[in-house]
Amino acid sequence: MNGEQDISDRLPELERQVFSVVRSLGSASVADVVAALHADQRALAYTTVMTVLNRLWQKGYLVRQREGRAHRYDALSSEDIGETQSAKLVRELLDRYGNVALTGFVQTLTSEQRQLLTKLLSEELGREPTEAIE
Repeated sequence: MNGEQDISDRLPELERQVFSVVRSLGSASVADVVAALHADQRALAYTTVMTVLNRLWQKGYLVRQREGRAHRYDALSSEDIGETQSAKLVRELLDRYGNVALTGFVQTLTSEQRQLLTKLLSEELGREPTEAIE
């Protein structure tokens, strides 16, 4: 992350602890997280952990898949979380302010960032970066 702080540092303390457990386990059920927290002298109710895991999933820090009647959670990488959070924020700004937000954003880009944006748009549109983008 280019020397930046860990993305989970933005989370409230309890969410950060639960996220850290899921990250360390690699993949975890609610019961796995409860057991790991209990082993670290942090006893939390099953329903509390389930609520926190659901919040982390809603915030885009975790992915989950159904496993029987429960879910198994996996932590996303800091890069994936940052990408998801950034995309959500940009979408909200565009929905609220429209082209003014897009124009303001583009005007703040460095030359390297403009080159990257051109490349990304070209890939999205299936064109070579040297072709004009409408």
